[in-house]
Amino acid sequence: MKKLLLIIMIFSFHFFGCKEEEDLIDTKITAKEKLNEVILKAQSDFAADARLSAIYGREVSTNGEIDLANTSSVNGFIYIVQSDQLQSNEFYVPVFGAGPVKSPINFTTMLSFIKDSAASGIMGSVFNKLATVAIDPAATYDDSPQAISKALTAGGSAFMNQYTGSKIDMFLIPGKSIDTTLTVSNTADWIVNFYSSDKSLVLWIRGDNVNTISGN
Repeated sequence: MKKLLLIIMIFSFHFFGCKEEEDLIDTKITAKEKLNEVILKAQSDFAADARLSAIYGREVSTNGEIDLANTSSVNGFIYIVQSDQLQSNEFYVPVFGAGPVKSPINFTTMLSFIKDSAASGIMGSVFNKLATVAIDPAATYDDSPQAISKALTAGGSAFMNQYTGSKIDMFLIPGKSIDTTLTVSNTADWIVNFYSSDKSLVLWIRGDNVNTISGN
């Protein structure tokens, strides 16, 4: 009886101890957190010269994160990589416990998610360019939490407070900026889309400058 009780105690400790350890695993990621894994995966099974072309964040939290373990939601980061050699793009998504895998979502699918007509027109033009333009590996740009923070300050918080249940999508696209000395620096710009069922606010973030693309 004592042996049986001891076995039960050991089993319980092992089971609940492991469960607690699993609960402590943080499954939330930012846009740049899995970027290196995606590029390495793309270079191994898509093209050796694969580089980042864009990132699409679907239903990102106000902290600029998505939860890889949340299978009941459509949230996620989709990474578009480009190959000059193949003149082609491929799409990847990180998967919890499995690494990045190719995604069935493409430019057409992503464009269909943008209900704001002004933003959709602009992003349609951008997507047409992304097959031949990549983000410079040396480019400096915010990670998703910093970009979301700027967007919230620039009107996003007010929008979400006014329209309960609003969601956030965001797009990272290639960009260049020229300073007062005419020095060209490689960057990447975020477009952040706050939207409810019938209203939207679309902001363009370039460095510390935030411009409104559309608000209706």
